[in-house]
Amino acid sequence: MGEIPTLNRELIEKAVTILLKYVSKQNEKNENELITDPIQFVWLIVSTHKFSDENKAKPINIPLKHPLYNSSTEICLITKDPQKDFKELVINQEAKNVKKVIGLSKLRKKYHPYEAKRLLCDSYDLFLADDRVINYLPKLLGKKFFEKKKQPIPVNLKDQKNFKKEIFKACNSTYMHFRPGTCLAIKIGTTDMTALQILENIEMGVSKIVDKIPKKWLNIQSLNIKTNTSTSLPIFNVLPHHISYEKKRKHDDEKDIGDKFMKDDKNNNKVRKLKEKESILSAKKKQHDEKGTGDKSLKDAKKDTGDKSLKDTKKGTGDKSLKDAKKNTGDKSLKDTKNNIKVKKLKEKKSSVLSSKKN
Repeated sequence: MGEIPTLNRELIEKAVTILLKYVSKQNEKNENELITDPIQFVWLIVSTHKFSDENKAKPINIPLKHPLYNSSTEICLITKDPQKDFKELVINQEAKNVKKVIGLSKLRKKYHPYEAKRLLCDSYDLFLADDRVINYLPKLLGKKFFEKKKQPIPVNLKDQKNFKKEIFKACNSTYMHFRPGTCLAIKIGTTDMTALQILENIEMGVSKIVDKIPKKWLNIQSLNIKTNTSTSLPIFNVLPHHISYEKKRKHDDEKDIGDKFMKDDKNNNKVRKLKEKESILSAKKKQHDEKGTGDKSLKDAKKDTGDKSLKDTKKGTGDKSLKDAKKNTGDKSLKDTKNNIKVKKLKEKKSSVLSSKKN
């Protein structure tokens, strides 16, 4: 976290004094004109480095040492239905500043025309609203309230015992409305205050305002004060060397991120190449193993086929030889048997002839 800047009290007091003198001279010139309001709000303009796209219906409460509103302030209170319960509450708790109570349904019906909304906006100094209905009001009230910076302030009316306390708290605070852009305008005083009172409000309010802004002082570019009719007077600016430091730090951060990204990218490329190489080697090994398996299978197949063929050949040859041998032996035996029969017949014939001679 960066060092918290110190506001120049003398510079702020000088700027406030000049602003009040300007307003006083303007009032003297326009004292005969009824258009100009003699009492104006003093605005604190906060400029930030970073663009904000926030748009919140509920503003942030900023307590002030010297309240912006007094006993003469006329307040209009917008409530949830039924409105008569809150009217009785205003009477019972003697909230004298609350001059009008409007329920949500009445606001829809009676104040629908543009002219009715404009008259309502111009009739009261401050608009308060039950925080349970605050989100419905931007659409119901229209842009006139927001142009005049009179958008209703949310108050907690759930606990009726704290009703008067909530009204008092709202009158003794200012509110920061978040809108898209790099500038915030916050009421910080009125032109009927003294320069010291406005100064004390600025000192008390700025620390709380900056604390609610993202990145706090690192996001603050300048602080200015103005009224509705004046130019802005600076009370704080970020010095050029601070800006350079911030830019340099941002550049260094971006460079570090870029270097890290490049380094990570290189490492990723190396890993990717190693993976590709490993994948190629794995594919080659697989192909080699498949080829080896194929050769072995072919060799085994050839061997098996050869052995089988040889075996079949041997078997075939053996069978043929045996068959031939059997045939030859059979033929020979048959031939010998025939010869023996012939010899036997011859012997018998001879014996028969000899016997005939003897007789």
